[in-house]
Amino acid sequence: MSVGINSQYDFFKKVNLDEEGNLGVSIVGGDTSASVQGYYGLLSPFYFDGVATEKELALADIDTWCDVEITIDSQGTFDKRPTSMVEAQPTGITGDGSTGSPIVFDLEGLTTDSFCSFRASMSFDPDEDEGQLETRLLFTRHSGTTPSTDFSIEEVSLNMQNGADLDYPTEPNLTFFVGDTIDTNAAGDAGSFKFQVKSTVPGTISMRALTLYINK
Repeated sequence: MSVGINSQYDFFKKVNLDEEGNLGVSIVGGDTSASVQGYYGLLSPFYFDGVATEKELALADIDTWCDVEITIDSQGTFDKRPTSMVEAQPTGITGDGSTGSPIVFDLEGLTTDSFCSFRASMSFDPDEDEGQLETRLLFTRHSGTTPSTDFSIEEVSLNMQNGADLDYPTEPNLTFFVGDTIDTNAAGDAGSFKFQVKSTVPGTISMRALTLYINK
């Protein structure tokens, strides 16, 4: 298998946040206990001599938060979550990444002592000049919270100042702590989130990978 990088380890070393920080390469190198840290990685065929998953954002999608789509390669699922998460929720996600079925990451097994970092590998090819692309994590709370509505964390990931019809790569990074509305409330009752994008211009999103890094 040739993926442009040497191994699964090299991929997660490449996309890691900070080789000197808490989310360092020890997470993905297997040097820390599975009860403390881990990750959940979903790779498209882009990393297996294939292509990224493309989705068109039409004029009707402008300035609207849209679910991303991603085809997970048959070899592209790396579930290295902490033991408590695997025991609480064996699959860790719902949805398959297709239209109308976005990938939703389940946080069951985490507590208010936990924190996470989410990273997407993607690019955007705008059809018009001077576009801007925003990204966010949209969280669903567990039961019994006040307020009970969804909430998000957002960032501006791309300012496309070099014009249209160019491929702008980006790897948005969004970190969060597991507060008392998205931690594990009971069996089968925990927070969850999905990744979304919003553009000021139409264009094509190409999704390569989604990775959740976890510190329990």
